Amino acid sequence: MGRSLSLARVFVSGANGFVGRAICCALVQAGHAVAGGVRHDTMLPEGVAPFVTGDLATASLRLDGFDAVVHAAGLAHRRGVPLEVWRRANVIASENLARAVSSQARFIYVSSIGIYGRAPSGIVTEQTASAPQDDYALSKLEAEERLADMLGARLRILRPAAIVGPHCPGNIPLLLKLIRSGIPLPFGSIRNARSFVDIEDVAALTTLMLQENAPSLVLAAYPEPISTPDLIRALARGLSRPARLLPVPTACLGVVARVLGREAMFQSLTGSFIARPVQAMAMDWRPARNLSVSLERAAAAERVIKG
Repeated sequence: MGRSLSLARVFVSGANGFVGRAICCALVQAGHAVAGGVRHDTMLPEGVAPFVTGDLATASLRLDGFDAVVHAAGLAHRRGVPLEVWRRANVIASENLARAVSSQARFIYVSSIGIYGRAPSGIVTEQTASAPQDDYALSKLEAEERLADMLGARLRILRPAAIVGPHCPGNIPLLLKLIRSGIPLPFGSIRNARSFVDIEDVAALTTLMLQENAPSLVLAAYPEPISTPDLIRALARGLSRPARLLPVPTACLGVVARVLGREAMFQSLTGSFIARPVQAMAMDWRPARNLSVSLERAAAAERVIKG
């Protein structure tokens, strides 16, 4: 493992978001002094100093004095958003933040593994060619390219798989709602394998990327993927509810998805996406818990809140 920077200060954008908050906590625990970038003044985890930025797409900032910047802010998990809106939130905001940092600061950009598509063939590694299939992924790739032009060797890119954890966004909350309802789910015949990663492991990996010899591109994913039926079973255990799965043919699900205009969700639920975190493992990163336990933990957090 490489030697970590002895950092005086680290700036984290999106510090009150799902990913940014976890990264702030991990950095504080590792002994770094952390400033959390937020649009408006708000409460942040203990040890994180709020740094009000306003809208990053229009803000005029100076981030002198920071040894590293972690850019975790951005737009995600929205439907019906025009490409211009994605670009404003994910590309223009990234450019503005890159302009604000000192010429010596390292810059870690939290991107997305969705850059490789929704269901790529074969195993995805850092060497796999990008193939974005939606405007969100396209905007994240464009942001990566612009940051590489602006920052050169100072840039580090982290591409996490679908992130799970307590109160995570994305498809997991929808599945939890369906499981809680007791409605039988027509996913029992799906035979796929998809990669996920726990939010705490993403945060831990981000701290490792402060090493002097950290790779320029790192994937974050559990070494072992999971099928959609097993994912639902793990979530159901966390909710202490039965997993009611019906063996509906996948082709029938595809027809329904097309009629409802939910092809993207269909691909996420039925297609395979296997990522191998080669560079992360080479940095001695290991997940803190196995994926099934992580999913149960995420579901249990919702059970505590909603009863």
